[in-house]
Amino acid sequence: MRAAAFAVGLGLGLLALVPARLLLPAPPLAAAGIGGSLWSARLNGAQAGGLALGDLALAAQPLALLQGRLQWQVAGRLNGRLWRSASAQGVEDLTGRLGGAALPGLAVAGIDLAGLGVVQDAAGRCQSAGGQLSAVLATPLAGQRQLLGSPRCEGEALLLPLASGDGRLRLEIRLVPGRWQARATVAGASAAEQVALAAAGFRADGSALALGREGPW
Repeated sequence: MRAAAFAVGLGLGLLALVPARLLLPAPPLAAAGIGGSLWSARLNGAQAGGLALGDLALAAQPLALLQGRLQWQVAGRLNGRLWRSASAQGVEDLTGRLGGAALPGLAVAGIDLAGLGVVQDAAGRCQSAGGQLSAVLATPLAGQRQLLGSPRCEGEALLLPLASGDGRLRLEIRLVPGRWQARATVAGASAAEQVALAAAGFRADGSALALGREGPW
């Protein structure tokens, strides 16, 4: 018991002294500015793979040291827990709304997260994933405006499969160490929508239109 108390006390002392920028979870998490210490950190203009997360406040949870990991409570546009250990990193119960994003051929007004949990190994390979995602389009497409889905692991990739209620509009985002891949498919688009989608780069794929993109993560 004394040893545990000593370990926690030592951990608290170290957290109070170490600059936040040194031990925060590894990329793709980044920020325009990082202040404070590992005990209480501020991330200004936080981003994950280029996706804006806004300003975040991180408060260390020292009891997680007994599990061999650094863990923070996240507050801001997103709320939940962020952690890392010697061999893994991840998020737990992450909830909130992200701003608009430029996804392949689709103008997204916002992305809602509900209870998102992801565990990756030290190399960024997906180990487990769960929770709910909801993307709201800036303008309706094929009569649909909302895409829903649940993240999961597929091999080493983190897969984010989103679809409209009727299944005519689908967006699949795949994250692997260092890269992302995305594919959007639209079925049942109106004639005017087909012209706009073709101008955006969509091409015929059976009875649907599809567009794929990829880039560094």
